[in-house]
Amino acid sequence: MKVDGDLVIVFGVLCYLFLRVIILVLKMKNQKTLVWFKELLGFLLVLYLLMVISVTLFPLYINVPHEEFSYRMVNYIPLISILKDISQVGIAYSGDTLFMIELIVRNVGGNILMLMPLGFLLPLLSGKFKRLKHTIIIGLFVTLGIESLQFVECLLEVVMARTIDIDDVICNVFGTIIGFLIYKLLILFLGKTNNASKLSRYIGI
Repeated sequence: MKVDGDLVIVFGVLCYLFLRVIILVLKMKNQKTLVWFKELLGFLLVLYLLMVISVTLFPLYINVPHEEFSYRMVNYIPLISILKDISQVGIAYSGDTLFMIELIVRNVGGNILMLMPLGFLLPLLSGKFKRLKHTIIIGLFVTLGIESLQFVECLLEVVMARTIDIDDVICNVFGTIIGFLIYKLLILFLGKTNNASKLSRYIGI
């Protein structure tokens, strides 16, 4: 049996909207100020995280024969996988250099891009994440959580062949930092155009 990640997104969004509507109704009854733009950002963050879960932890295969897990699929030496791939340029895939470069860019670039939105959205949602180290900690927690769950999935043999790689963690955290720097550049740009205070009012921080 195959369990797709789309189910997680749909179920997660429905649960979030249900709970959030209840919270908003209670806030309105207590006459608390609602920042609708911040609510939108919160929804986007939840949707984004559900999509990350869908891509990284699914699909699951229950009672489907596939390759048994081996600890050779685990790489805990930083950058070794990336350097190994680079060394195979012009050699692997019958010497197809372009294909190998595209493969490396897709792998490394994809892992960097995956957590960039997290680094951008967190400081917009909460003032405590306006400091880079706090955002990095969350990014590290998220990527380590993903890799740990992937490891458990491999042990339970509910996924097809998958590698657990410290290089993914490094690229994910680097992506979080880039996302944060994009946020800083946005604030700097808005500050020069005297729109930074307007953004602060919109998001309520």
